[in-house]
Amino acid sequence: MANVTNFSNIAIDTNGVAGDNKIDVSEGNTSGFKITGSGSYAGNTAPSVNQEISVTVLWSDGTNTFPQTINAIVTTVTGGKTFTWEISESNFSTTFPTLKLGSNDTVRVTFPSKIQDGTLSGTASSPITTFEYACFLRGTRVLTRHGYCPVEELAVGDEVRTLSGGWQSLRWVGHQRITTPFGLAKGAPVRITAGAFGPALPARDVFVSQEHAIFFRNHLIPAKSLINGVTVFCDTTVEDIEYFHLLLDRHDVIFSEGLATESYVPCENIDWFDNTSECPEALLNAIRAGTAECLNECYPRQVNGPAVEAARALLARFAPADVKDCAVG
Repeated sequence: MANVTNFSNIAIDTNGVAGDNKIDVSEGNTSGFKITGSGSYAGNTAPSVNQEISVTVLWSDGTNTFPQTINAIVTTVTGGKTFTWEISESNFSTTFPTLKLGSNDTVRVTFPSKIQDGTLSGTASSPITTFEYACFLRGTRVLTRHGYCPVEELAVGDEVRTLSGGWQSLRWVGHQRITTPFGLAKGAPVRITAGAFGPALPARDVFVSQEHAIFFRNHLIPAKSLINGVTVFCDTTVEDIEYFHLLLDRHDVIFSEGLATESYVPCENIDWFDNTSECPEALLNAIRAGTAECLNECYPRQVNGPAVEAARALLARFAPADVKDCAVG
């Protein structure tokens, strides 16, 4: 009986690779590039640990798409007929002429669909995985019981102020560093300047990733949807990008320099952080199984529509008088 491979928990950790349009051994080692995941098999013959499985990785930057044939390695096999796999960094050696891999782009992994006694046949494709950064930049201050504190100084157990639940304790503080030149450009933080939404709102400049959501009129709006080039813009001058995110028992709205923003809502990117292993095991397992309470978003997320237009109009209203015409409302 053939062992049919199914797919789940596929995680892409790019860390901003492909700065030189090449995914190779050197870049993999320095940038922490990896693809990991898990699968299940039918029948009595399991794949063996360290077995190499030739796969196709389909990279897309939104404009260009390139296939790459590469080996995945089976890392563990359990009695529950599941196994885990990873794509070894040492196998990356393909050059793409125009690939610009970065935030908001996609990867699809195609595996052999049948695994039996070392014989591989057929194909089975994973879901398309979109990867993105959604975090606070190092130095951004968040409201805690002890006042505003730089996000990188927060630790498990510290309490942050939330919109709906008073004070919530941090369960995990994830962090991720972006290193390659292309990653620095694609992962550039959005700078929301002091007073962008009104007097002292925020009180100081706030730096968040492009996908990090701002709370406005009972909606969560990604920062990139609010860019006006004047008081909200991608700051490509930042040369050292390290993002942090704050995991609570429940997804909620927290405050950075007075501005209402979101806490971390986990998804497949739980495995992109440099310190995923520090997340409490029971919580991490619940996140991966889709049963954790923090997976439920506290407000609807919008990238366009009336709430977004109202937020942009407010930004235009408080833009400096000499550049109001540049601020799109």
